[in-house]
Amino acid sequence: MDIQPISNNKFIVGLSCDEMKELDITYDEMDYSNIETRRVIWTILDTVRRDTGRDVDPSGNLMIEAAPDTDGGCLLMFTVASGPNKKSETVISKANPTRIYEFENLDNLLDFMRFLPDNSRRIFANESKYRLELQTETANELQRILNEYAKFIGKSSLAVAHTHEHWKEL
Repeated sequence: MDIQPISNNKFIVGLSCDEMKELDITYDEMDYSNIETRRVIWTILDTVRRDTGRDVDPSGNLMIEAAPDTDGGCLLMFTVASGPNKKSETVISKANPTRIYEFENLDNLLDFMRFLPDNSRRIFANESKYRLELQTETANELQRILNEYAKFIGKSSLAVAHTHEHWKEL
């Protein structure tokens, strides 16, 4: 377990694939409403307390941002709120696994499509422009080529939701 302090109220914990297996959890299963996820978080916080002396109350106001790591593990960023306005709740927020790219025309989209290794994509159209939704891992592998053919629109839930709502899926 790799523990990196960022500030007084933030720290990052990196879990390897083997550590995830040892904790008996996967990235997809992480949900703080699940008792098994809570058990894992409490175990991680016990390790943080033992290794760094930082005591974090999991029943306090704690924001946990989770992102999958390339080796099958995951990164967890903990933010501990303090002060008079804090609520007593813990939340896990997951990173969006997709990215949206926009192509000026069909020719650019079709030229790029020959580089895609699989069918892990969704295509959308709006008038004469096209958008491609790719899994983050695929987008990372093809980033240099993507930059030649398309404009990066975003990786946020908002960019994905806007595309799904206002563009027609092909």
